[in-house]
Formats: sequence, C-alpha cells, structure tokens
Amino acid sequence: MTKKAAGKPLKGKKKRPFLIRVIRTVFVAHLWFWGVVAFLSLLYNFINPPITPLMLSRWIEKGYPIQERSYIDLEEIPKSTRNMVVSLEDGNFYKHFGFEWSMIKEAYRRNERAGGIRFGASTISNQLARTMFLTTHRNYFRKYLEIQVTIIMELLMTKNRMLELYLNYIEWGKGIYGIETASLHYYGQSCANIGRTRSMKLISVITNPIKYSPQNYNRSASARARYRMLQRYY
Repeated sequence: MTKKAAGKPLKGKKKRPFLIRVIRTVFVAHLWFWGVVAFLSLLYNFINPPITPLMLSRWIEKGYPIQERSYIDLEEIPKSTRNMVVSLEDGNFYKHFGFEWSMIKEAYRRNERAGGIRFGASTISNQLARTMFLTTHRNYFRKYLEIQVTIIMELLMTKNRMLELYLNYIEWGKGIYGIETASLHYYGQSCANIGRTRSMKLISVITNPIKYSPQNYNRSASARARYRMLQRYY
C-alpha cells in the first residue's frame, strides 16, 4: 500500500512538466512567429519585398518561372481601377479590421455541408496575408495563421499601403505577379494607360488567373459575371 501510494504522485509529477513544456514551446513558437511577421510588416511599410512565399511555392510546386516584375505606386494606378478591385474583392476594405464576420460564418456553414474547404470569405487583408507570409494551400491551420497575420498587418500598416502591396503582388498568371506586370504582359502598356475596358477584363480574372486571362475571360462564367458587374457600375 505504501509503495503504490508513493508511486502515484510521482507519475503525476512526470506528466505535468511535460505538458508545461509543450505549452511553453507552443507559446514561444507563437511569439517568434508574431515577432517575424510584425518586423516584416513594419519593414514592408518602407520597402517592397523582392520575393514572396506565393512566388516561391508556385516556382517549386508548379515550375512557374517568376517573370521580371514591374512595381507601380498606388497613386499611379487610376482611381477607377483601384475602386473596381475593392468593389469586387472586398467592398468594406476601408471600413473593417481585416475580417467580414458574417461572410466567415456563411462560408463555414457552406464548407460544413460540402465536407471540406471549398468556399472562402477572404478580404483583401486576408489575401495579402497569404500572399506575403503564407501559402495558398487550403486548410484550417493556414487559416489559423492567416488570422494572426491579418491582425498584425492591420495594426502596423495603413489601408493604402496594404492595397498597394496587394495590387503589386497578387497572382495574375503563370509567374505573373502584380497589376503592372500583368498589364505590360497582356497589353504592352502600363496599367495607368490601358483604359477602362482593358482594366475591367484584367480585374475580372483575379479569382482564377492561372486558367483565364483578359483575352479569354469570357470562357469563365464567374469572370463574365464580374465583368458585367463592372460594366454596370463603372
């Protein structure tokens, strides 16, 4: 009886330090992650990153070459073009703090019914978080990290800077990143000079830029719908 009684507390004592070590490790990993993201978010207020995780993952996994990139300041992009992107991708971009909770709840319900992650509720902030810091792989762990990155960016960046980075780094084709690079690739002109119709076609294919381009956007039902919406309001 004495040996058994003495043995039980010792067993409990061994488990507790292990659990504490696990919790401590997870917490420290989070601190490092937050610190790196915060540092880079502050840095990206002043410099334009030469490469992103999205570019690397596309190159490694798909073999897409990273085409020579052209950067354009937000002020040089026509206001109508900026407004079209915001209206289609995230109408409340300048009002929310990175998330549209009603859309998230609806997407969660639809994914539950679908049995997997098929529907998203990503804001421009969320898309930028993936582009600059994460990957495009759909899973709940990436979404968990995306939430943290979004909050940090919203705290440390202005909305205009976030929009500028978004327009300059999102995917617009195989190895094509950013609106200026895409405009030069497809039209041979800066996005500041391509005009309303060409801008609408370029913006219409943001949701599936690998399969569709401004030249064949009409093959996609969603791109056609986006184009018609832009025609109606712009």
